[in-house]
Amino acid sequence: MYDGKQAVRLENKFKSKDLYNIGVEMKERKGTGNYDKDRHEFNVEYVSMNEKNLYQEVKQTLKNRGIEYLNKPSTNLLNGITFTSGPEFFEALGMKFVDSGRTYKSGNKKGQIIKIPDIKSSDDIPPAVSYFFDSCMEYLKDLVGEKNIILAQIHYDEDTPHLQAYFLPIVNEVKRKCFVKDKDGNVVKEEYKRKDGSISLTPKLLRDKDGKIVYESVKGKFLNNDQFWKDRGGQNSFAKIQDSFNKFITDKGFKLDRGNIGANVEHQTKLEHQIAENKAELEEIIKEKENILQVIKYSKLAIENAYNSVNKDILNPKKNMLGYNKDDVDKMIDYSKDLEKKNILQEQEIKNKDLTIDKLTKENTTFKNNTELVKRDNLIKEQKETISKQKKEITRLSDLVEILNNNIKTLKEKLNKEIEYWKNLFNKLANAIDKVLGREPKEYANDYEDLADAINNDYYDYDKDNMDKDDFDIGF
Repeated sequence: MYDGKQAVRLENKFKSKDLYNIGVEMKERKGTGNYDKDRHEFNVEYVSMNEKNLYQEVKQTLKNRGIEYLNKPSTNLLNGITFTSGPEFFEALGMKFVDSGRTYKSGNKKGQIIKIPDIKSSDDIPPAVSYFFDSCMEYLKDLVGEKNIILAQIHYDEDTPHLQAYFLPIVNEVKRKCFVKDKDGNVVKEEYKRKDGSISLTPKLLRDKDGKIVYESVKGKFLNNDQFWKDRGGQNSFAKIQDSFNKFITDKGFKLDRGNIGANVEHQTKLEHQIAENKAELEEIIKEKENILQVIKYSKLAIENAYNSVNKDILNPKKNMLGYNKDDVDKMIDYSKDLEKKNILQEQEIKNKDLTIDKLTKENTTFKNNTELVKRDNLIKEQKETISKQKKEITRLSDLVEILNNNIKTLKEKLNKEIEYWKNLFNKLANAIDKVLGREPKEYANDYEDLADAINNDYYDYDKDNMDKDDFDIGF
């Protein structure tokens, strides 16, 4: 007997424009999920980012590892995968759940209460649940290569616990088209006529005797999404992963139902699921609104019939007309008033429904148009403008530093010249003093300093006969 159904969701078409939103959701927990901030702290990171955002993380990883790739907006840079199951599976592993007060709007659980994890501390996460996700991570490393995993986290802060990861589709060998070459080894080009009638030169493809394009195998490190999934079964790759994961997780001791063995059904992404839920909720609210409108319509008809069945004088409580007693008239009046009250309440309810419909419609439009991407583009534009201003400021400061360096250099040169001048002057004066005193030139400058002090303070006794004695002898 199974404890739940396995859910392995794959998404293999993330381009550079998608990376910003993915990074924000994983790092800041903002996106299309029902996030509970009180459970953020219990999330687990297997692999985290080193760079400021996911785009830089991917680019830097490709650069550091020397991986070749086609640097175009249409290139599929990243793949995503999610491992999870329903609440019943995690309950079987010992995790407690509580009712959220919300219901499923679509799918095979439509109308059922959504249950969410009851986690107040790390003790509320059973070891069996942690082991399940550790096992999922082990399977992922073997499937795509540990080095290729860019981000991997367990999320306990959403409706259902799940392991969400993103990886680079790296291959060690690719097949490339061969081109016709001339005798010198240069690629031969042929004319190609565009739709507008203009002519361009394009490399001529090499074909075999049956007219099929010839390919060559090239070994190395390549980011190539098509080849990555071809190596894992091509169109049947998703089904093979579902099958292999089920065998792997069963061998680990977990009881998960694979479903239709061999089926290659693609699971909804989180965004697609949210859009489907919103759409279903819209349809439900619109139906409720239509039902309320019908009730109001029939209520108004009942009031009109009540007024038409008797004239207005009969409905006046101050008068008693023939054929109606006062109690009957009072009942009619109360009945009409009750209908009017109900109409007012129902009309208010319709206004609330309209507001909800408008909110959900805008939310779906936001998801579809990806306004977060627009915000990202505006942010990048602002950052580019800031960088441009900073570059100008850096250039200005660099020029200023260069001017200061030149000024310092000029001052140093002047100072050195001044020092050289005074040095030469001192030597001249010293030589003159020694000549006047008739003595040998002294070796140290302080000898001349002592002599100057003696002369200036009037205690130097000049005696030609003592010219060979030092100052100590002269003093005695």
